[in-house]
Amino acid sequence: MPNTEEQRLDLIENCTLLLEGTLKPFSQTDNTPEGRMITQCQWLKERAENHDMPLPVKEGKLGSLLYIYTNGELFTASSTKDEIRDVEMIMDRIISLADEGQLLMKPPYVPYALRSIDTLITLLQTAPRPLSQYEQGLIPDLKEIKQLLDEGKIEPPLGAYKPKYPNFIEVEDSIQDIPNGKDYFYTVSDLIFDGVRPDSWLTPEAADRETRNL
Repeated sequence: MPNTEEQRLDLIENCTLLLEGTLKPFSQTDNTPEGRMITQCQWLKERAENHDMPLPVKEGKLGSLLYIYTNGELFTASSTKDEIRDVEMIMDRIISLADEGQLLMKPPYVPYALRSIDTLITLLQTAPRPLSQYEQGLIPDLKEIKQLLDEGKIEPPLGAYKPKYPNFIEVEDSIQDIPNGKDYFYTVSDLIFDGVRPDSWLTPEAADRETRNL
């Protein structure tokens, strides 16, 4: 897995966004989820700032982050959809960086994500067997996502919106018998819904080389 300066800076940035945003009104304490998240984010940020943060972080060091994210404990009945979306996006990115050691999907990589989506569409349209109804339905879904991404109307990760695209869920297993279908399906799914890019896309230049002849 990559362990790059970019990831270190991304981790600092996203921890800072939580600490200076949602968590700012709260005190650091073990008695509240907000207080525990402050401790978790400060620990991650300080370790990253001190260049002492090999990625992924050792198992057991992210318990508060993972538990609070899973249980949605930073949200109240008055939290708006936009507030929930913004905080979940930041936490998603921290988990991708710290727990999984992945590279984030960012605007400079949009052209290469679009190429990957086009390739997946072509694989489906030229499949050596008839497509299921879900595989057929995935094609317009991919075209819609491509357009929205190209126009800057969506920002990965879109994990919370995956149920809006049930065809993605239904074809995960069936597409694997289409040549290269599995690889490109997971590449596109990771880029859009998880907001992470392939380890080989270390730079836009590397992503360009890898996708240029798709």
